[in-house]
Amino acid sequence: MIINTNAIVLKTFSYGETSLISRCFTEDRGKISFIIKGAKAKKNLIAPYFQPLSYINIIFNENEKRELQIVSKVSFVKIWTKIPLSLKKMTLSQSVLEISDFTLEKNDPYPNLFKILIKTFLYFENDDFDENIVFWHYECKVLSEMGFLIDIEDNQEFIQGPSRLKKTDSSFLVLQNLIKGNLSIKDIGNLSKKENKDVSQFLYHKLCYHFEGFERMKSFQVIKDIFYNG
Repeated sequence: MIINTNAIVLKTFSYGETSLISRCFTEDRGKISFIIKGAKAKKNLIAPYFQPLSYINIIFNENEKRELQIVSKVSFVKIWTKIPLSLKKMTLSQSVLEISDFTLEKNDPYPNLFKILIKTFLYFENDDFDENIVFWHYECKVLSEMGFLIDIEDNQEFIQGPSRLKKTDSSFLVLQNLIKGNLSIKDIGNLSKKENKDVSQFLYHKLCYHFEGFERMKSFQVIKDIFYNG
């Protein structure tokens, strides 16, 4: 079956002397791995399409018996121009990719989460909202789309466990807005280092609780420096 779908490249690595393997989050087929034969040859122009974070359109002949699908045609949907200029945006974007790669099962479509992922990068690209808010919002959406919606009315969610929050805390109010899907949060720039840490820790521990091995993700070592140190 010929599939024509948009995708975000999650991770790409070498395979043999001349080829690449690329894991992509596709809109219609979920997470799929592709083999790009001869991609490392000097005259091959396909490799740039499969850099992590690339937003592309892929056409391929789906073979359910193959672990690695073969690309027939690829083109850019949009090229990010501002995200690569910001170290913070690039760091958060790489973490978003790693979260997606870790939590998604292969060949399991999440079209709504795909749309949220694209919006996340558009928010970074266009400076629509504070970067911290955008990142936390994506974490909340991953949890809810995977069936682990945080219950804002359940006090035990917030007053127990390693990250305890009070309803009077600014960090609690931020989370309350994020869970409801509101990114237009006033005074976000006035959050203290502790409050940034509280929000980050709460969502991190939720992800660790629901996704085994999540604590081993490398990108969160860098993310902690962003949220814990301002």
